[in-house]
Amino acid sequence: MLNRQKCLLFMIEQAGRPVMRFELTKWAFLLAHEMPSGGGTAFYQFLPYRYGPFSFCLYREAGALVRDGYLTEKDNFWCLVEDVPRPTADLPRRLLDDAARVVARFVEKKPGVLTDYVYEGFPWFTANSSVRRLCTRPAAPAAVHTVGYEGWQVDGFLNMLMRSGIRRLIDVRNNPVARRYGFHKSTLDRLCGRVEMEYVHFPQLGIRPELRRNLEGPADYEALFAQYERETLPRETEAVNKVAGLMSGRPAVLMCVEANPQRCHRSRLAKAVAQVAALPVRHLGGSG
Repeated sequence: MLNRQKCLLFMIEQAGRPVMRFELTKWAFLLAHEMPSGGGTAFYQFLPYRYGPFSFCLYREAGALVRDGYLTEKDNFWCLVEDVPRPTADLPRRLLDDAARVVARFVEKKPGVLTDYVYEGFPWFTANSSVRRLCTRPAAPAAVHTVGYEGWQVDGFLNMLMRSGIRRLIDVRNNPVARRYGFHKSTLDRLCGRVEMEYVHFPQLGIRPELRRNLEGPADYEALFAQYERETLPRETEAVNKVAGLMSGRPAVLMCVEANPQRCHRSRLAKAVAQVAALPVRHLGGSG
């Protein structure tokens, strides 16, 4: 079990009662954004959603706790299962103290108090709210944007794209599978739709996985990308032109895996698209 899942169990235990799903989500958000521990390493990341800050990963992992018999779920509440040992004793003391402080601050207050506090303190996370919007999503300047999801959780990744003003994600992986939750093609398509971001896939503009094996130094990458420019891009002129058209419409980004664009074929693709679209190239992100 991940430490962040243990932290969810600990906060429900500290509450001493069933906890509404939106409550636990906002408690975890405040732990991440206001407390010194930040929830610990690899804690949940958040994005603006229907009722403020949200984490698809948190809901998925809480569902795993239900499946594994640590929690029950009913009528939008999560509740600890009685007489089941809770593996929270090995969590760092600083994290336990921070989590307990967050819970103690809000556990006896009405839900609206928690919502108002989070909305007013973190207006960006109301940008997709169906309740009250205190912030609007920006629009990225016209450019051929690129990004790699390496190092990100899907929530933080989508949040970064929204903050950057992106409305369309163009996946240029040849084989769009991923062990990390949220980045498999079908899942990413679904999650993009939930945050009003279009997902498009151009597998023909990717590099086959077998060609990427045994890459070691800069010379290996340079040879691979030179081959991509020499063979793939001329063969896929129609796809390049379609991507250029998409880039000229709503703000869009070319997405692949690697955080460093110079270690990814998207940097070469971006140059080709930029020539057609007459736009500058702009790399987003870094790592999460």
